[in-house]
Amino acid sequence: MSAQTLPAPLTELRLRKAQKILEVSWPDGLRSQLSCLALRKFCACSMCLQAQQSGSLTLIDADVGIDRLKVSGISGVQLYFSDGHYRGLYPWAYLRALGECLQ
Repeated sequence: MSAQTLPAPLTELRLRKAQKILEVSWPDGLRSQLSCLALRKFCACSMCLQAQQSGSLTLIDADVGIDRLKVSGISGVQLYFSDGHYRGLYPWAYLRALGECLQ
């Protein structure tokens, strides 16, 4: 388990590797729990978006996890998935929207 305390727009980012969950705590008190599978499935990198738009959906292992993450300044977080995918930068607003949509 790793946690980082961050300035706004969020208060905490915690990767729970064993549970395959990314927890995000927001300043307004909302706590998002996003599964690694959902985050991988909703990757918005150009490669994944192109595959989604062309209908060439790539199979994603249901047991996918996040090996590590890298906070990218104040803009978002880059996730390094266990299947080798690491191209997507997840902006804070996108993580917030996913958290609200998927919970």
